Amino acid sequence: MLSSHMFKKLRAVWPLALAAIILVPAAQAQGEAPPKLQAAIIMKILAFYTNLGADDFVIHVVGAPAVAKELQGMVGKPAGKATLKKVTEGGAPDGGAKVVYVGADVASSIAFTQGAKVLSVTGKPSFVADGVTLGIGVEANKPKILLNLSSSKAEGINWAPGILKVAETIK
Repeated sequence: MLSSHMFKKLRAVWPLALAAIILVPAAQAQGEAPPKLQAAIIMKILAFYTNLGADDFVIHVVGAPAVAKELQGMVGKPAGKATLKKVTEGGAPDGGAKVVYVGADVASSIAFTQGAKVLSVTGKPSFVADGVTLGIGVEANKPKILLNLSSSKAEGINWAPGILKVAETIK
């Protein structure tokens, strides 16, 4: 049986416990950057992706329609010396893309990018540990870029050295 003193303490702590249960998932979601910010950062970071060259390129988006919409608004814009020609979306890519945005279906997307030797990018920072090469997130309300070096090597990606100044590397 609880004493009245103990009951009062539990009653005082209950709102904090409830808030923790509700807010912890919200805090974890803060790791993802908004789609518009992701698209802008992707286009900037592609300037460091030397495999892209000066040709037009395609980005295929898997499982992230909001990001696809933002990237479609950037068609015709430069990324380094190259120009974004088209954004496609849907399930696993079937070729033609030089960059694959992974919003879902991580395993098959990575299998494709490593086999086709194209760059994988995500807005879900946890996917970088799962094998996506480049991740964009937010930490303490600031954009954060993650670079998985072993995945980068598996995809045959060549980076300009400046990427190491702006990205946190994961081996």
